[in-house]
Amino acid sequence: MNKQKNKKTIGIIFGGKSVEHDISIITGVQTLNAINKLKYNIVPIYISKNGDWYTSNSFFDITTFQKDDGYKKYAIKIQLGDGGKVYIDKNKKLKLINKIDFALLATHGSYGENGSLQGFLNMHNIAYSSPDVLSSAMCMSKLTTKLLLQSKNISQVNFTYITQNEYKKGYKTYKEKFTNFQMPLIVKPSNLGSSIGITYCKNLKQLKNAISFAFLFDTIVIIEEAVSNLKEVNISVLGNSQHCELSDIEEVFVKDNFLSFENKYMNKESSAKGMENSLRNIPAKISKEMENTIKMYAEKAYTELNCKGLIRIDFLINNEEGKVYLNELNTIPGSLSNYLWKTKKYSFSKLLDKLIAYSEEDKFLNDKKIINFSTNVLKQFDNKGKLFINK
Repeated sequence: MNKQKNKKTIGIIFGGKSVEHDISIITGVQTLNAINKLKYNIVPIYISKNGDWYTSNSFFDITTFQKDDGYKKYAIKIQLGDGGKVYIDKNKKLKLINKIDFALLATHGSYGENGSLQGFLNMHNIAYSSPDVLSSAMCMSKLTTKLLLQSKNISQVNFTYITQNEYKKGYKTYKEKFTNFQMPLIVKPSNLGSSIGITYCKNLKQLKNAISFAFLFDTIVIIEEAVSNLKEVNISVLGNSQHCELSDIEEVFVKDNFLSFENKYMNKESSAKGMENSLRNIPAKISKEMENTIKMYAEKAYTELNCKGLIRIDFLINNEEGKVYLNELNTIPGSLSNYLWKTKKYSFSKLLDKLIAYSEEDKFLNDKKIINFSTNVLKQFDNKGKLFINK
């Protein structure tokens, strides 16, 4: 890897052990190509579906990943160590080949967005771009997010949930949970994104099948009432624990009853643009009062869930009644929601600059915390760990 002195080295991490693996590749490759190469040294880091880590300059080209294991032809396997050191295994010995100053995460879904990767980076003292371990875990769990935000008076649709243990005991065990719900209903896994595993149900037969389907992806399944006269809007929030800024609100036009995986990523009219594929209005055509409500909810949710970095928050609107519901938070949004910031005159490159700066500011503040505390407590024990008793 060519590395110029006096430039920060940014590791852009994508892929991972997740059903959203391929979507993460789209975000990763687009981020690799958008980031300012004159300002940073770039290290592409790809995590395979089985959890191996690789680097290669070929990762700037998305066609590298279009054949299974095709990337291995050009890549070298690496390990990431303390302080961002990048190693290869050479003759059963680790050889240092690079060092990153910052990890920019483009890892959607399990292990990349749920706090696991964030914990790994914390342990290795590497600054990174997403919310921390706890915040990531809370936001990844749609159920936890709903319960917490509901307690903070942030409007939610009528919902319930089923655990895997209840599901195994049969329909009679959990049916009372949604007896009074009005069809149609939405069924979704609690810990998943990219609209994977979500089903729109118009009757009881569809509902039972949808619950079984959702349990293929998670151990907790959420059931919620579908919003009638639906309008879907999204907003992006960028910042850290000290302050944040809001993008314009977008209105997304859906072909189905919700924004499906196919709407987001399988639109043949454009090529691999992810969420940017969708038909939209930016800014959304909504009232000023509704705009203020959405921005108020977004900033409050960002703060209450202790977020940092660049996230996207999705809202549902009953257009006839004018009711706004916060749907979910995406802590590592597809292509990092760069399209939501264009009306703010933030290019994708500039947005990444700001993301890095906000995240490094938070890391600087966290590094001031006391994490070591000296005591004489160990001197009270003998060599076998037995406590001395003073007589």
